[in-house]
Amino acid sequence: MAKKTTTKTAKTTTHKPAPKAEPKAKAKKAAKPEPKLPIAKPEHAAPEPEAKATASEPTKETKAAPRARDPRLPAPGTVLQKKDRQGVARCECTVEEDGIRFKGTLYRSLSAAAMAASKDLGLGGQAQNGFLFWGLVRQGPREKDPVAALEHAWERYRARAEGILKTGVTDENRAKVLSTVKKHVDALEALRETAA
Repeated sequence: MAKKTTTKTAKTTTHKPAPKAEPKAKAKKAAKPEPKLPIAKPEHAAPEPEAKATASEPTKETKAAPRARDPRLPAPGTVLQKKDRQGVARCECTVEEDGIRFKGTLYRSLSAAAMAASKDLGLGGQAQNGFLFWGLVRQGPREKDPVAALEHAWERYRARAEGILKTGVTDENRAKVLSTVKKHVDALEALRETAA
């Protein structure tokens, strides 16, 4: 009889090294959610309606007292139109109790609705006087007399400058204010020579 030989083969097992523990700083960073980045608005976007809450306005939790209605506004339900020189209506808005509705959006002021309409008409995005834009007031005629126009301009400038000098001059800005006033005096002197 033949002898049976058995051979034992050694089993080799490979151990994978355990993953290294992450440092505490990385673990904390991984646990924090990524901050949400603000979404940039395109430059051509329509202005935000003033009815939405802003940083300075109260949120839903705190309600502010209702804003007083401007007494110069016509009665709620009045439709205001922006007309061209031929009298054709280019756009319109409706006066409501809580504001001015233009193209389905409620604005808190006539001027805000005028700005939205101005952008819509392609007139630019500069600030608008809502009462003038919607035709509630008429712009006064420009003065034809140059002396009267100069007097009017001077009175407005002088009153504004005096108000600034009374309240806005401090020890820190006194030299700059004096320099600016001297610059204005020199400009007036140059105008005097032009008129002579």
